[in-house]
Amino acid sequence: MSEQDGFDARLAAHFEQEHRHVPADDFIAATMQKVRVGRRRREFMRVGWRVAALGAAAVASPWLIAGVDRLNAVLESSLSWTEGEAGVWVLGGLAVLAVLALRLRSRLRN
Repeated sequence: MSEQDGFDARLAAHFEQEHRHVPADDFIAATMQKVRVGRRRREFMRVGWRVAALGAAAVASPWLIAGVDRLNAVLESSLSWTEGEAGVWVLGGLAVLAVLALRLRSRLRN
């Protein structure tokens, strides 16, 4: 057996003995603790914001309902004039003008 083979065997035996029990590293333990605390804080904030948004929607619901009723009334009154033949012609003309304006704008860009 050569000197190199003996050295390799001793080196392998040394690493086997040294790696049987690896002591915990304080830095890694402290870092992992900080990561866990950060994750818990993020999760708490995420849930907190969701609860706050739900509470705000519940508190604002009377105003939201009144706003929807008002919006429906305004929309109904603004669309009632389109029931006649003149309203249909005006809306059709506006649609044609919008399409022509968009096509002209796209041609000017090219």
